[in-house]
Amino acid sequence: MTKQNVGIIGYGAWAQRIVPTIKKLCNINFIANSTIDYKILNLDVDWVIVLTSNETHFSIVKYLLNKGINVICEKPLTTSFKQSEYLYNLAKNKKAKLYVSDVEFYKYKKIKILNNNNIIRSKKNNLQKGNLLFRLAYHDFYLLRKHLNSTKIDKIRISQMNDMRLKFNFYSKDKKFNFSYSVNALINKHKINNRNLLKFKTDPLTKMFKAIFKKKVDFQRNKLDTLFASKIIYKLNKYGIK
Repeated sequence: MTKQNVGIIGYGAWAQRIVPTIKKLCNINFIANSTIDYKILNLDVDWVIVLTSNETHFSIVKYLLNKGINVICEKPLTTSFKQSEYLYNLAKNKKAKLYVSDVEFYKYKKIKILNNNNIIRSKKNNLQKGNLLFRLAYHDFYLLRKHLNSTKIDKIRISQMNDMRLKFNFYSKDKKFNFSYSVNALINKHKINNRNLLKFKTDPLTKMFKAIFKKKVDFQRNKLDTLFASKIIYKLNKYGIK
């Protein structure tokens, strides 16, 4: 595979963890941290990877797409369903590729869906407080899109909500989905109906970037997953979960 030329915007803690993986797969032409104005960079690259904070994604990705540049954006694409939808329409109009990180998809194992489903995810030694919907639950929404899409959500019940823990249930006609998230937990955990999603043979981040650079990804599937996760979060926001 011919190495792609990429640029990176954002160099915080998460970016510093994944840049070594990107370096193995492609040529990095530039890394722009928060002190560099990305608008003055030479954007003659195959892709720009956006790894900045959530609230900056919309303006940065919009700028890049308007220039016809292919973009890989860290999840979530934006914090608004309407803004995310706008960016996908812009990408189509500008004939640019847009892919939102869905690394959990690349560790995906077949999940058996039951009448009563339990989704549990915890992170240990994570002192950063923040939005647990975007940080953790977002992944499960796109992993379960086809199953959640197939059942109308009749009721949402919140059983616990604070900076460190979040529990809620989706009720449908014949299925129930129980979601539980926490940070500063004793162990890292990610299970869907007791299927351990933390065990995988190949590094999912490497698999994702390889697939994108080889254009062996389903861009339409990624778009549907991204918009669905955004729509579910919007629905939860209306129930008071922020």
